[in-house]
Amino acid sequence: MKEKIEKIVSLILITKRITHEHLKKQNGENFSFLQFATLQQIKEKKPLMKDLADFLAITPPSATVLINNLAKAELIKRIADSKDRRIVRIEITKNGKMQLEKCRKEMLIHMKNRLEKLNDVEQEDLIRILTKLVEV
Repeated sequence: MKEKIEKIVSLILITKRITHEHLKKQNGENFSFLQFATLQQIKEKKPLMKDLADFLAITPPSATVLINNLAKAELIKRIADSKDRRIVRIEITKNGKMQLEKCRKEMLIHMKNRLEKLNDVEQEDLIRILTKLVEV
């Protein structure tokens, strides 16, 4: 049983790495999967820096470097809270939304090409298994 679980984890990580490498190849060295995930989270939640660091499981100083790079690339902007200047929200820019959508489409095409290699039964099994893992 332990060997099977280790194999599953290994395959999941390999799949993730392949997807990351594809994203990097399509968008150059300047846009990583971490930046993609960050933009997605900012678009959906408009988080505070601490929330973003927690979501990404990185330290606040690492989150600051990441945000600084995204701000320099004009993919996000910082918005000061009008009631409490210590609070800074992060919002995605129009350019950031366009870059995020472009990457999302590329990842979807990349995964679609891989998943089409599975037959209908295998696709249904994968949906069932992934759904169960998400619900656990």
